[in-house]
Amino acid sequence: MTALTLFFDTISNTDLSKVGGKGANLGELTRAGFNVPSGFCVTTSAFSRFLAAANEDIYLRLANVPGDDLKKLRHVGGAVRAHLESVALPAEVEDAVVSAWSELGKDHAYAVRSSATAEDLPYASFAGQQDSYLNVRGKEALLANVKACFISLFTDRAILYRVQNGFDHRQVALAVVVQRMVQPDVAGILFTADPISGRRDIASINASFGLGEALVSGLVSADLYQVNKQTKQIVKKQIVTKQIAIRSLAEGGTGAVELPKEEREQPALNDEQVLALAKLGSQIEAHYRKPQDIEWALLDDALYVTQSRPITSLYPLPRPGPEDDALHVYFSMSHFQVMTDAMPPLTLSVLRTILPLGHADGQLESKRIQSAGGRLYADLAPLLRHPLGRRMLLRGMSNADQLAANALAEFVKRPEFGSAGEYFNPLSLLPAARPYIFKMLHMLFWGQPEGVAKKSTKLIDDHIATVKTKLETANDIQEKLNLTLLEMQNAFKPILNWAPYLVSGGVATVLLKTLLGKKGDANDLVALGRGLKGNVATEMNLAVGDLADAARTSEVLMAHLNQTDIDAKTKLAEAAVLPGGKSFLQAWHNFISTYGARAPSEIDLSRPRWSEDPSSLLQMIVNATGQSRTGAHRTRYQQLITEGEEAAHNLIEAAYKGWWGWLRGPLINRFIRVSRNLTPLREHHKFLVIRFLALVKTVLLEAGKKLQAEGRLKSYEDIWFLTLPEVLEAFDKPEKKLKALITERQSAFKHYQNLTPPRLITNKGEIPALRLQTNAPKGALVGSPVSAGVVEGIAKVVLEPGAAVLKPGEILVAPFTDPGWTPLFVNAAGLITEVGGLMTHGSVVAREYGIPAVVGVLDATKQIKTGQRVRVHGDAGYIELLTSKDKEMELTSR
Repeated sequence: MTALTLFFDTISNTDLSKVGGKGANLGELTRAGFNVPSGFCVTTSAFSRFLAAANEDIYLRLANVPGDDLKKLRHVGGAVRAHLESVALPAEVEDAVVSAWSELGKDHAYAVRSSATAEDLPYASFAGQQDSYLNVRGKEALLANVKACFISLFTDRAILYRVQNGFDHRQVALAVVVQRMVQPDVAGILFTADPISGRRDIASINASFGLGEALVSGLVSADLYQVNKQTKQIVKKQIVTKQIAIRSLAEGGTGAVELPKEEREQPALNDEQVLALAKLGSQIEAHYRKPQDIEWALLDDALYVTQSRPITSLYPLPRPGPEDDALHVYFSMSHFQVMTDAMPPLTLSVLRTILPLGHADGQLESKRIQSAGGRLYADLAPLLRHPLGRRMLLRGMSNADQLAANALAEFVKRPEFGSAGEYFNPLSLLPAARPYIFKMLHMLFWGQPEGVAKKSTKLIDDHIATVKTKLETANDIQEKLNLTLLEMQNAFKPILNWAPYLVSGGVATVLLKTLLGKKGDANDLVALGRGLKGNVATEMNLAVGDLADAARTSEVLMAHLNQTDIDAKTKLAEAAVLPGGKSFLQAWHNFISTYGARAPSEIDLSRPRWSEDPSSLLQMIVNATGQSRTGAHRTRYQQLITEGEEAAHNLIEAAYKGWWGWLRGPLINRFIRVSRNLTPLREHHKFLVIRFLALVKTVLLEAGKKLQAEGRLKSYEDIWFLTLPEVLEAFDKPEKKLKALITERQSAFKHYQNLTPPRLITNKGEIPALRLQTNAPKGALVGSPVSAGVVEGIAKVVLEPGAAVLKPGEILVAPFTDPGWTPLFVNAAGLITEVGGLMTHGSVVAREYGIPAVVGVLDATKQIKTGQRVRVHGDAGYIELLTSKDKEMELTSR
């Protein structure tokens, strides 16, 4: 027979389904030997019997309650609670509760707390969603409060929390914790990591006189103490005026008691007690192996633990972490790649394998590139510790991400960063880099830059074809995996063919600005980067426009592609028999053969490519047909070419003026040729990697299907929740179990998707503050200026490019952009992104198109609303909000 009550000392953290999160933690703490006040749990079996006594499936009422209709939610929740209040506790439940209570002692006061099965979990705390009752005395009060706790699973706030966090109402049950009350002198909360800064080496303690529940609920003020867990020293004390304390009343319940004046300014804890609490917290954290949020009570110098749960708000640390104890700082590669969404473990593992740095002997994955919260982070500390490396990195970072560069410049000044720990001298790369430096210098001064971009594209095509042929000739999946691994470890080698030339283009651009000085017009310098030939992203954008033109040739075809009730693949299949369909499909197949590996957020190879799911691409084409005329994209591109060539002519003409124009003129002419012909190579490396990853993905999914056929995966796509070494091991060790590990990682991944990744994080968990310095007016949103000019227009916030329609003259506001977003730039009058730097994708494209852009604007997609009128200052790096959000929404709704 299923137990209706369980004492703490019989419970462990494996009993979540029986006693809920709070009950499981109290049982685990008790069995681990921590000083937990004794108690028992009224189990979820008792809860189920109570619901059965209601003679109604109340979950049917909750099935379709929307999270955005609070009026309906309150109505349904109120009806459910009213019905349950009329239901008596079953007799067998009452008998079990009274029996356990009697065994603990009838004369004691008790705390009666709700404990949901979806509470105090690793990725969702559910804190405060259900009810708790303190200082409960006597049988009748105990039974009444147990029933009240059962009913509290259906409070409005609990229902809303489950809806918003994707929990099925039927999958969440409730238990009740009944625990002997400690009447403390002082109580509070102990965080074993600082919840504000994120530092894992700092314990943060809140303490106040009386019961701790009042502090948790925010009813009383609390002192703050912080302890460095490594040095075991108190590093901060913040003593507040404590006017009241919450204490138990003789008749039951609790009440506020005014503190004597002489106690109000006194510290709640002395130093010895603070250090004892920090030590206790470290012991509990070590038991759970993760930072904890602990409720505690102090009575006569004895410390009691009344609850412990994971701190769910902390961003995960990079793993596996550094090999020394020195301070390290990590930069988000997701921000560098302007794609900040969480990625599954296999994607992260593949990227850590192909990136050509930090590979220790025998390790597939880079130790310098680590994963945290479903994102990649690069360890910058070794480079920052070397003077030359620091100078190079900070200068380069200012082009990639000005916010991160400013924060790093402040971070390296810290005494604790210093010179301790491993460092990397960039000069050690000189011997290996020497031939590429000579290649770069030769192209800068003497080589033929014309046609290099086209030749490099041909190199990519040939390399991809070679790899594809190798994989197709493999005998079985294991051979394919081994071949794929070998190719992954050499994935960046083809880039060395054109990387020196790309550097030549960048150096030429810098030298142009230096040599011209004030001779050249600033507008010409900006226009010089327009209309470049050979950029694979630009060519893709033009090809999208060509597809739109092909669709325009037939009104019947256009009407077919505009249908919303059939999927993209069906539309394409049915287009063949329509007027204009064959020519459109021929152009489509040509496009997919070249660009089918691309997609929005394409760096995550678990995302569907355009060749797999053409929905977003087809929607872009449909949108383009309605927003511009036939050939407009080609006309615009030719206009940009003309602007760039005219700017080049003007700059060369200006260079020949002056007493040393005879020398400067030829140099400027040379550097302009190099810059305009070789700068387009900046997208080639990513084009290569994305096409290569598409081949890798094919092999990995084939491996997943093999494992599914063997019954080792529920779905072949579950392979995304393994790492690359684990995939290889799965075939080497057929007995290895995978499903439980995958389920755990899927839960973690769901949590990671809701996290906002920091640009920078240390190995201690601290997130350095980000600051931009500017003379922006009050109320303006500040970012990094990356494309000159000032433009005013209506904002269009776009989170996914596939379904977006951007009207000519609108300001594109996006979390980030990558090549999958490029078609939207045709109509954009300006660009605002949350992520990016001077040389990231959106910035470069904005300069090519001649539109003002500001990037690195924190929370831009939340602070700006679609329809709001804004002014983008691409020169100064800020955005003015010309109409309020509420006013613009009001105008839009009319």
